[in-house]
Amino acid sequence: MNSPLRILRYNTGTDKKAFVKFKNEFDAVIFNATIVAYSGAAVADLVSVHKRQYIIDPQTHIFQHDISALQAKNKKGRMHLKKSIEKYLNCMPEALANIIIDEQRTPKVYEVESEIDELVKKVWEFETSYVDSFIKTKEYDKYLKFAKVGPIPRFLIAPYFMIKNEYDRNTNLKWLSINKSCIEKYVSLNIGEKTYDLAAQLVLDKESLLKKEYLEQIKSTYNVNGYDYLFIWIDDFDSFDANYDLRQAFYELLKVFDTIGKKPIMAYGGYDSILLCNTEITHRLYGVAQSVGYGEARNITPVGGGLPVNKYYFYPIHRRLRFDEAASILSSKGYFSGKKSSSDYVKDYFDNICDCKQCYITIKNDINNFSNYNDSIPFTMKTRYGIVSRNRPTTDASLIAAIHFLYCKIREWNEVNTKPLNSLIQDFLNAVSVYAPEWYQNIKSWCEIYAR
Repeated sequence: MNSPLRILRYNTGTDKKAFVKFKNEFDAVIFNATIVAYSGAAVADLVSVHKRQYIIDPQTHIFQHDISALQAKNKKGRMHLKKSIEKYLNCMPEALANIIIDEQRTPKVYEVESEIDELVKKVWEFETSYVDSFIKTKEYDKYLKFAKVGPIPRFLIAPYFMIKNEYDRNTNLKWLSINKSCIEKYVSLNIGEKTYDLAAQLVLDKESLLKKEYLEQIKSTYNVNGYDYLFIWIDDFDSFDANYDLRQAFYELLKVFDTIGKKPIMAYGGYDSILLCNTEITHRLYGVAQSVGYGEARNITPVGGGLPVNKYYFYPIHRRLRFDEAASILSSKGYFSGKKSSSDYVKDYFDNICDCKQCYITIKNDINNFSNYNDSIPFTMKTRYGIVSRNRPTTDASLIAAIHFLYCKIREWNEVNTKPLNSLIQDFLNAVSVYAPEWYQNIKSWCEIYAR
């Protein structure tokens, strides 16, 4: 099967309206294990009623994070383990969980290595049984069995650990060795009457991506029979924004997976990743997971989301921008100049910028309605300098921006799956030259590496 997999990341309940609206446009929904552990009943509802095929990212890299990254402040200002992390750890091997919960530290590589068998067993149980336990509690299973339908994992992802530049070479090689053992043990578990499609995952930071000496070991690690797909997560990586060396290193990584017959999926990706799914790309991707609520690149180490701001996906340049950036581009092209009637500007917008259903509903016959994507309400926050007033997007503004974003994603997928690569590239370069000329050389350089 060569059709790229379109996967939607589900993060919080605020994503639900947008998710439900577009559930049939994606092949599967993916949840982080911490979300599943914390909100098992809600996840069971979602996969029982709306999307049968789901994936759980086991997030075993949690055992490598500094303890502070797993904590939050309580109302008294004291640090404590996040509830979602605590619930997740309760499903993992007791020996590893206790190191974090009781000893308040990160397990050593040898401590993880000694618990591989138990870790593989616990993660397998979590991915295959945890959601089902809530389905049975809610008695959905009676109806689903009667109807002969039911949620099933699209993939089971083997436990995995990340390669980090802060580790020395020997430590990273040990983590890769553990990854290989986890994959092999997952394959050995996948026997009997009920089997699953399996996947692996590679997580690394950009500095490690640049180290060519890891390529051969990565090749050896993931060259295991019994699975086809492999998720890639590179820390805060966007190949459009990356420098030449990083782009070339990513190209070489894709080439490695090609040589061992694995089908890479970008765990967090934007249009660059979707474009790399085009079948004319020599060393291509075979799927992309994308989110509704945040950017298309993601930090491995958990970080705060920052102050919420209104965003708008500017389709011609395939970029999610702050609303003020998008409005500035339109303004520079005369959309709000008043030299023509508002309805004429609306026609120009639908012809040249976006004609998705949400834009028709939002803008109607008045180009000034574009500002609805920027609706906000004031809120106050405490800082060390006192109470500060800010604005945040309204619930409706966030929702219509998310729906517009997903319409854009559907259009991108349709075009990448049906148009010749040279046509996609030329359309992209033409749009960038008009709306973001400062970015043109960057995109052209990208094309010279990946679309050659």
